[in-house]
Amino acid sequence: MKLSFFTLSVALRHLRYGVGQSLLTIGVVAISVLLIVYLRTTIGGTQRSIVGNVTGSIPHIVLEPAERTPVGAWRLPAGPGAPLYVGETVNLPRGIDSIDDWRQWLPALEADPEITVVSPVATGNAFLFRGARRESVRATGVLAERHDRIVSVEENLLEGNFLQMVTGDVVIGTRLARDFGIRMRDKLRLIGPGGQALSVTVAGIYETGSGQLDDGQVFLTLRDAQSLLELGSAISSIGVRIRDFYQAEVTARALAVSMPFRARSWIEDNPNVFRTLGAQDQTINMVLISTIVAAGFGIASILIMSVTGKYREIGILKAMGATPVEIQSIFVVEGFLLALLGCAVGIPAGIGMLEMLSNVRAPGPGGRLTPVFNIQIDPWLLAGAAGVAITVGVVAAFFPARRAGGIDPMQVIRGS
Repeated sequence: MKLSFFTLSVALRHLRYGVGQSLLTIGVVAISVLLIVYLRTTIGGTQRSIVGNVTGSIPHIVLEPAERTPVGAWRLPAGPGAPLYVGETVNLPRGIDSIDDWRQWLPALEADPEITVVSPVATGNAFLFRGARRESVRATGVLAERHDRIVSVEENLLEGNFLQMVTGDVVIGTRLARDFGIRMRDKLRLIGPGGQALSVTVAGIYETGSGQLDDGQVFLTLRDAQSLLELGSAISSIGVRIRDFYQAEVTARALAVSMPFRARSWIEDNPNVFRTLGAQDQTINMVLISTIVAAGFGIASILIMSVTGKYREIGILKAMGATPVEIQSIFVVEGFLLALLGCAVGIPAGIGMLEMLSNVRAPGPGGRLTPVFNIQIDPWLLAGAAGVAITVGVVAAFFPARRAGGIDPMQVIRGS
C-alpha cells in the first residue's frame, strides 16, 4: 500500500460522495464493535457472578491436614537391633485431623504473590440449643478480619457486627435466627462433638443469599471454636484466596508440593460449574468470530459495489498516470477510514449501553438493592475490539482493491 496525499484525498472524496454506502459500512462496523464489547463484558460479568456466588461462601483453596495411611509394624524397614512385634491387631480410634503448627506456615503463604488472603479456620459439627430446641450446625471459628476478606459476612449483616466479634459471641444466619426466633443479644448454648459446652451471645445475624452459608453455619472466634471442638491450639484448615480464581487448581497443586498439606481448590469441589464456564467461553467466542466474519463480508461487499460503480473513474485515474498500487491504496484507505469511523460510533454506543445496564438494580439478600449485571468495562477490551474492527476493515478492503488495481483503463474508456 502506498499512502500519499493523492490516495488520501481520493479516498475521502469517495466517502463524501458515496454517503449512503459509507453510512451503511460504518453502521456494519459499529454494530460489530458494539456486539464484541457488549457480549464479552456481559458474559464475563455473568461468569464472575456465577463464580462469586460459588466461591462467596468458601475459600478459593483449602489447605487441610495430609491424609495419613497406617503402616503395619512388619512393613517398617528392618535394621540392626530392630524390635520384633508380637501380638494381636488393635483398632485404635481415629484422631481428629488438625494442623498444630499452622502459625509457622502463615508467613510463607502470605509471601506468595498469587495469594491475597490467608485465614486459619477451626470448624466442626456441633449442636445449637435454645431452651428445649436443638439444631445441628457447622461451628466455624475464625479470625474475623482475615476471614471476612474471604467470605463477606460483615457487608451481608442484617444486624450486629462480625469484625468486632469477641470471645463469647456468635454470628448466625438469618434462616437459623428465623426458625429459632432468635434476636440480637439472645443467649444460646453450643455442644461440641466431644460434649464440650459453650454459652454464647448472638452478636450478629447475616444473610448472604448462599444456602450453604446461611442455613447451617455459625461463626465464633477462633479461640472459642478451638475450645468447643477440643482442638487445643490447633486448627482444622487454612482458607486461601488468590488473585485469579481460574488458576486455583494450578496454585493448589503448587502448594501441595511445597507444603505438607492437602490442597483442595474450589474447581475440584465444583467441576460442573467450571465446565459450564468453559462451554460459555467457547459459545461466546463462536458468536464473536461469526460477528467479525459477517462484518468483514459486509465491508467487502459494499466496497466491491463501490469499485464496480467507479470503473470509469478508476480508468481515467490510471490513464492520467495513477499506478495500480495507488489505486489499490485508495480502497484500502477507504476500508481503514470506514472501520475507524465505525469504531468511533460503536465503542461509545457500547459503553453507553453497558453504563445503562450497570444502573439496573433488583432486590437481593436482606431486601437490599443490588446490581443485576456485573459490569466491569475493560479498556483493553475496547482497544482490542477497535483493533479487530480496523484489521477486518483493511483486510476486507484488500480484495476489492486488488480488483480495482487490475482494471485496464483502455477497455473501460472504450466500453464507456
